[in-house]
Amino acid sequence: MTDRGIALIIVVLFTAFLCALGFGLILAVFMDRLATGNFSGSVAMLYATDAGIELAARDLAETPDWDAVLSGSTLSSFTDGAPTGVRPLPGGGVVDLGVATNMLNCGRANCTETQMDANSRARPWGANNSRWRLYAYGPLDQLAPLSRPEPCYLAVWIADDGREEDGDPASDAAVDEAGHGIVRVHAETFGTSGARRAIEAELKRSCRGAAVGACLPGIRVQSWQELRQAIP
Repeated sequence: MTDRGIALIIVVLFTAFLCALGFGLILAVFMDRLATGNFSGSVAMLYATDAGIELAARDLAETPDWDAVLSGSTLSSFTDGAPTGVRPLPGGGVVDLGVATNMLNCGRANCTETQMDANSRARPWGANNSRWRLYAYGPLDQLAPLSRPEPCYLAVWIADDGREEDGDPASDAAVDEAGHGIVRVHAETFGTSGARRAIEAELKRSCRGAAVGACLPGIRVQSWQELRQAIP
């Protein structure tokens, strides 16, 4: 082999090496931007979910009769139709509101009263088990005029405090009884590619100040917990 042939082989190998290095750098930059975008989107969905808790607290503070909320006859100011049926997700895909509600109530697509009253680790109160009712729901871009809203669907459920002993999860406990003026709130956002973020909180009716001979209604957040999605 002549020197000219050896030089050609070296040039070809060196060119291939540079191409591989260039493709590697492009892939690394692409994956970094993809990871950064996913992280930013996940954080935005968490903020949107927390906004659902705040929305429920505001509307509950302005609702004198929580029995109507717990029975499902009174909904939030933020809805996009009947509290059931399939909704398209802004980023693609759908969410079935009825199935999502049943999954909270019994872990199945369809629930019976017996299944909802069954004792489990997550629902150990029997007849006092929470009955989750869809309260606020709709695409995030309909909740507030955001310049760049995250493409996700927000849903908020309300349920009675499971520690009550009245055996009626569709109504609040009587005054001076355990659990009076306390509800549970489950907020969840559904995003693209199956992304979900969920928060559960416990809200209590309270006084935020004294008016003339009356109590100005307010809400106190007694607990707040982000729920992690189980990995199958």
